[in-house]
Amino acid sequence: MRPAPSKLADVKYEKTHELIARGVIRQNGAILVNHGCNAKTGERYYALPGGHIDAGEDARTAVVRECEEELQIQVTAGNLVFVSESIYPGRHEDDDKRHEIVLYFEADMVSQPHVQDGAIVSPESDKEFRWLPLADVAEANIRPASFKDWLLGAPARYGFRDDT
Repeated sequence: MRPAPSKLADVKYEKTHELIARGVIRQNGAILVNHGCNAKTGERYYALPGGHIDAGEDARTAVVRECEEELQIQVTAGNLVFVSESIYPGRHEDDDKRHEIVLYFEADMVSQPHVQDGAIVSPESDKEFRWLPLADVAEANIRPASFKDWLLGAPARYGFRDDT
C-alpha cells in the first residue's frame, strides 16, 4: 500500500478509462458523423460528434459543449440511448491501449452547421463532418461496432426500420 500523499498536489492520477459523451443527431434521413482516420492503423471510420467529459461536468452538458467546439452549433441533449465500452490500440503511434466508456444521447440541433462549398465546416482541422444517409449505415465503418449494431436495430423513430 502506498503512503498517503502529504498534499493534493502530490497526488498522481493514472488515466485508465476515458469517459466520453456523444450526440445522436439526425436530419433529413441522415445521421451526423465525423469521418476520421486512425493514424496508427490507417483505418477510416465514422464516429458521432462528442468527446471527453470534463471533471465535474455532467454528460449532457459535455454533448452540448463538444458540439459547440467541434461544429459551432447549438444542440439540446436528450435521453441516454446507448452505452458502449471499447478497448483498442489507440489512434497514434505512441498511444497505449485506450479504454473508452461512451454515453450516447439523443441530440437536437438548435442551429445548423456552417457549410462551405458543400462541406460542413469545423473549427477543428482534424474533423471532417458529414451527413451519412441512414440507408448507408449498414455498409459504413461506424465505430464502435456495437453502436452501429444498435443503430441498425434502433426503434423506428431513428428511421432505420418501419414498425407500422
